[in-house]
Amino acid sequence: MAKITLRELCEVAFAHEEGDPIDWGVFTNGKEQAMGMIGSSILDQFDKDVITEDDKLILLATITKLVTENMILNTKLLTTQQKDS
Repeated sequence: MAKITLRELCEVAFAHEEGDPIDWGVFTNGKEQAMGMIGSSILDQFDKDVITEDDKLILLATITKLVTENMILNTKLLTTQQKDS
């Protein structure tokens, strides 16, 4: 299996962001460094030759949690914007 590089991971993550932009202003060191730190942490945990069923479960559970959190935050933002209008 080919190793995923930090650069590849960040490029795909940034490409995905285009549909749902992030407010990077909260990161004082910039979005590239923030995404790089997060991506590096993910690669440290999961970039290995053998992915176990436990690894797959952790990956899928993490994705599910993050998508749910994102949906809740977006719903709260829309509700707040509607109240302010």
